[in-house]
Amino acid sequence: MKAVVICLSHAWGGLEQICARDAMELASLGISVKFVCLPFTPLETYLQRQKNLSTLKVEALSFRPRDLLDFGLRAEIKKWVEQEGVNLIHCHQPSLLGSISPWLWAYPQVVLLVSRHILNAHSKRNPFHAFIYRRVDALIAMSEALRNNILTTHPVRDRQVKVIHYGLDFEVFDPSRTHGRYQREQWGATDDTVLIGLVGRIDPVKGQDTLIRAAALLSQTQAHTLGAFPKTKFVIVGEETRGSDRSYLKVLQDAVTTYQLDGKVIFTGFHRNVSEVMAALDICVMPSHQETFGMVAIEAMAMKCPVVISKGGSADEVIGRVERQEGDVESGLLVRPNDPFDLSQKLLQLIENPELRKKMGQRGSEWVRHNYDFHQRTDRTMALYERQLRIRGG
Repeated sequence: MKAVVICLSHAWGGLEQICARDAMELASLGISVKFVCLPFTPLETYLQRQKNLSTLKVEALSFRPRDLLDFGLRAEIKKWVEQEGVNLIHCHQPSLLGSISPWLWAYPQVVLLVSRHILNAHSKRNPFHAFIYRRVDALIAMSEALRNNILTTHPVRDRQVKVIHYGLDFEVFDPSRTHGRYQREQWGATDDTVLIGLVGRIDPVKGQDTLIRAAALLSQTQAHTLGAFPKTKFVIVGEETRGSDRSYLKVLQDAVTTYQLDGKVIFTGFHRNVSEVMAALDICVMPSHQETFGMVAIEAMAMKCPVVISKGGSADEVIGRVERQEGDVESGLLVRPNDPFDLSQKLLQLIENPELRKKMGQRGSEWVRHNYDFHQRTDRTMALYERQLRIRGG
């Protein structure tokens, strides 16, 4: 097996980290993997540091391919297949299929896989996309909700779409090994502080504005109860989307001042050690306006941190609600997107009930460990690769 993995992204979010981790895991198994990315991106920088993986090669394209019939990408594919013996291409950006799929008709032995990481909002059921997707051997989705979305909007057959859940390395996300005390101290949280955090890039779709407005409502509740309300603090962990003009961060900072939340809401910037951040939190919030999958949520749940996540996308699957029995403790709470009042009420429920937080954290950890193990993801990915190679005769 000789594989090419393609991800041409400038960002460094969940999608990019998952792509990199998958490629590294395959390389650690001795699979020859060429990771194709753009130069001077976090992906290139991160992967170039992996000197211990001799079967992982990083190739930074000198150009950004067009989405349709890009002849530069055609030349690269020709080189990969004819000179390097590549027999599997895995693309993480469906928009590039128009410049990959047509050229592969000349190489029937090469498997073409594509992962879709976000919900599709418009129909691709037309002759053009039917031609493009006919050369795709399998589409990979990370949840049943996304699989159903693909089957509804794409010209593909049911057997083409496979669900392979995201996964975590539980040696990293291990609450018995990682403690958040130092991080709490850095943020000014004492033992009796309820620390509420939102982890993700600073972007309007992530709902930081909703959390700030919910914090303002909770602050009013504290004032009305004359201090009987538990002490709370909010942290917004992350940096602005690369290439942005930082205007949204300024809007959020101004909102904190307007609502008189200075010192109560802290912008921490980017933190690489996510497991330590989650260990420091008492509640993790994902109030995204739209989110296909809650990677941050399963990271929090793994660290026994209860989560409050927006409805929609794969939220029910993420917190295990689809399989919860009557009377079971939930592993997370769902809120309406862009609704600060609903969010404040769900947070109030958890703030006032530490025993519920503990039970919910334990339930979430058990659910995640059973369903989102990174090694299971690798095994299923390898099984799919090998099956499609056998079908292609590669």
